[in-house]
Amino acid sequence: MKPINFEAGYYSNQQTLTNQDLVNAALEAACFTLMVDKNGYIRFISELYAEYLGEPREYLLGKKVEEVIPTTKIYDVLASGEPVSGNTFELKDGRTLVCNWTPIKDSYGEVKGVVVMSPLNVPDAMEDLYKTIHQLKVTNELLANQAKGRTYADSIMDTIIGDSAPMMEIKSILKKISNTAMPILLTGESGCGKEVVANAIHNSSIRKDAPFIKVNCAAIPKELIESELFGYEGGTFSGALRGGKAGKFELANNGDILLDEVEELPIDMQAKLLRVLQEYEIERVGSVKPIPLNARIICCSNRNLDTLVAQGKFREDFLFRINTMEIEIPPLRERMDDLPLLSEVIIERINSKYQLSIDSLSQEALDYLMSYSWPGNVRELQHSIERACALTDNRILTKEDFAFLKKKIGSETARPMEPEHASIQSNLVKEKSEAERHAFLAALEQTGGNKTKAAKLLGISRSTFYEKLKTLDLE
Repeated sequence: MKPINFEAGYYSNQQTLTNQDLVNAALEAACFTLMVDKNGYIRFISELYAEYLGEPREYLLGKKVEEVIPTTKIYDVLASGEPVSGNTFELKDGRTLVCNWTPIKDSYGEVKGVVVMSPLNVPDAMEDLYKTIHQLKVTNELLANQAKGRTYADSIMDTIIGDSAPMMEIKSILKKISNTAMPILLTGESGCGKEVVANAIHNSSIRKDAPFIKVNCAAIPKELIESELFGYEGGTFSGALRGGKAGKFELANNGDILLDEVEELPIDMQAKLLRVLQEYEIERVGSVKPIPLNARIICCSNRNLDTLVAQGKFREDFLFRINTMEIEIPPLRERMDDLPLLSEVIIERINSKYQLSIDSLSQEALDYLMSYSWPGNVRELQHSIERACALTDNRILTKEDFAFLKKKIGSETARPMEPEHASIQSNLVKEKSEAERHAFLAALEQTGGNKTKAAKLLGISRSTFYEKLKTLDLE
């Protein structure tokens, strides 16, 4: 784009009025036009531009441009004398314009001012274009980082505690999927660390600087869940905020959203979320305008969702959408090798949180903890160590500091039996083993030998299923 020659024949004394009218008409026709002199004072602004800025044209004329547009780049053009094309800048209210800046020069090449014109003449078109460009930049960045090969995935190792075989397998999977956009389903018993894994997925991914919105589906009343997830427009219902409210999905855009206890979602809400997963767009309650969505969905459940599907309490098509990548977190009893390291890390965190000075566990205390099955998993272990740290007088926790676990551990310990009862127990064990063997064979037959499906049918984890296969000599 060539610089405008400010004195190039348009302004002869004989034709000033006619040419000025033509210039003004041309500038108005361009719609978004602003002209400043060499000192930065506004000498011309089109009516539409003034309206877009929210001020009368008469008020803006004669003002310094930075008073109206604090982020203006006009002074850069005044200094360099070089035109700038197709750049964006923000207005006071956050809206964005795409503009060309052209220096106005006299016949000696001296800069006399700058004219600013937008290549688009409809405000909505400019804003939509900018949003599209921004979305493409975000998507491109995600794809570029994904291609680099799991850029941030190594930090997963620091946040998920455990080096047992089951946990190392999970970490290996997480490294591969942390930068993908596919939905992830985390399953496992209550307290086994599903949210810890979800945090690790987010924090080790290229989305780590974007929002991570967490939603407990069981904690939201049924009548409010749609407006909480999708937001609403002002005046949609009694008590609604005048300006409306963004929902959890909208707040999570470009980041991650965690739907904890996803099995608690009402069936009709599952159908609406299914559409979100298909179209990747949402609509606020009371609106028909779709909002593009670029958020990864992570779901957590401590229930057997296949069983819920069979019972008609969970949509099968919705399950197929959210379990594109399903990861089962093993209970603590299936990874007891991690208990010493978990205990060490928990003590460090307790010391930091409560300003304590506990050094470690004694070997006797550790053996005592290892003898318990921990039905409450890592959460129960953490609470137990917290209690012991609060009550102990020692820097090293002993078995006596965990005396409150005696009843729980004692109930799991086999007691010596009288000879007359021993044969009864033996028969019961045999009958139980035969019953388990029959159930496992039936499950394998029903699923055509698919062990993963057979484990789900029986309502147990895959690792437990494989252990039982060995115990029952069914491998």
